[in-house]
Amino acid sequence: MSGMSRLGRLAGMAALGLPLLAGATEGQSVEGGSRVKIGATTLAGIPSVGFERDRARAGRTFQWDVMLSPWRSIDHAPFTFIIGTAEWRYYRRAQAEGWYSALHVGGTVFRMQRPAYRDSTLFQEGAGFMLGGSVGHVWRTPKGWTVDAFLGGGTVQSLYKGYDRATGRRYDGARLWNISGEILPYRTGIAVGLPPRRR
Repeated sequence: MSGMSRLGRLAGMAALGLPLLAGATEGQSVEGGSRVKIGATTLAGIPSVGFERDRARAGRTFQWDVMLSPWRSIDHAPFTFIIGTAEWRYYRRAQAEGWYSALHVGGTVFRMQRPAYRDSTLFQEGAGFMLGGSVGHVWRTPKGWTVDAFLGGGTVQSLYKGYDRATGRRYDGARLWNISGEILPYRTGIAVGLPPRRR
C-alpha cells in the first residue's frame, strides 16, 4: 500500500503544479480571458473544478480541470480517485462559445472496484494515463454565466494492483503491476462557468 501513498503524493503535486505551468488562474475569474467552472458531479459529492483561459489566438483556449472523489467507499466498495486533465480547445467562434472540438491529456490515481467485480470483495488501486478528444457546446448568458456540455473519451492506460478487502491480500497473482489498456468514454458531463469578476 505504500506505493499507493507515493502515487497519491505525486498526483497531488501534479494537480497543483500543472495549472501554474499552463498559466491558469487562481480560484476566481478575472477579466474576460479566464473562467472558473464547476462540474455537475459536484452536486453528487464528487467535486469537479475547471479553469479555462484564452490563448493568444481567438477561439483557442486551454482548460485544466480536476475531479476528486473523497469517499473511502460507496456501498462497501472502494471509491477514491483523483483525475487531472489538460485540454486544448478550438471554438468555431472567436468569443469562445458555441461548438468546439478539443484534444486532452490526463492522469489519474485510484482505489476503486471495477464494475466486473461489483458483487465481490475485490478491488483495484493504481494509476493511469489518458489521451483523447472531445466535442462540446458552450452557452453564454447576458450576465456572463456559461453552461458547457461535452462528450469525449479516448485511451486509458493503467498500472494497478488487485486486492481482496476481506483479507487485505492481493488476488491477481501478478508479481508487480497489472497493465491494462482500454478505449472508454470517460469525459462526459456538464459544467457551469462563473461570470467574470467585476473590478
